[in-house]
Amino acid sequence: MKKIFQIIGLITLTCFSFFITEKTATVVNDMDDIMIEIKENKDKYKQSSIDAIIDNNTIIPGVRGREVNISKSYRNMKNNGFYSDSLYIYNYTYPKVSLTDNMDKYIIKGNPSKRMVSLIFTVEANDNVIDILNIINNYNVKATFFVNTNWNNDLVKELIKDGHNVGILLDDYNDSNFDWMDMVIKRVNKQQNCFCYNLEDNKSNVDICKVKGNYTIRPVVISDKTPLQDIKSKLGPGSLLSLKINSQVKKELSSIIIYIKSKGYKLSNLEENVLE
Repeated sequence: MKKIFQIIGLITLTCFSFFITEKTATVVNDMDDIMIEIKENKDKYKQSSIDAIIDNNTIIPGVRGREVNISKSYRNMKNNGFYSDSLYIYNYTYPKVSLTDNMDKYIIKGNPSKRMVSLIFTVEANDNVIDILNIINNYNVKATFFVNTNWNNDLVKELIKDGHNVGILLDDYNDSNFDWMDMVIKRVNKQQNCFCYNLEDNKSNVDICKVKGNYTIRPVVISDKTPLQDIKSKLGPGSLLSLKINSQVKKELSSIIIYIKSKGYKLSNLEENVLE
């Protein structure tokens, strides 16, 4: 019996020691300069989620919410040896009305609260995208290129590697080509999400993309004759601006980028602009 009480006492003492150690560590952490800064500033980085907006067969995506994970952020900053808002780690909350639950809708723009704009280039078989790439890379801009289903795989690889998005044009749809390009984009080149481009109100095309887990967009189409003028009249937060590659677009592209940035917008690929 005496031995049983000794064992119980030892277990109790061990548990109490763990408790004291944990409480001591908590008190020490609370007094740490990094922890103090985190707690003082955490509310600045808290964001509430925003629901997607649905209108018939169109959708404007929502925005996920976030709040600072104090303990993980503290460990991350402590491991790096300094406080920085770039080292915050967040817990995320998602909209109740979301894009992922409504993939049968056309995305017409990104959520305005993000203050982002996406340049979208439709690419035909003989188009030379190198000049376009040189210009947007010079301005450190990420864009999205929509290609037909038999386009050059090496260029797809290069675009995705450089942080641009590649999507699929649906004007020449057939099952085998679509499946092939979908695989090239997502499985071979590791782009997490894929988009379909469809200007017509064609539900069968939307359903094809939905089955593959892809999103369908309906962008604002800019004239191939006066692209800069059109963008000035149609630009807004979340805009999806579709440009057909031609000599006029190449000529005005630098001015287009400078103008959009002057209005305080970030030029982003579709994944960053429209996904929650």
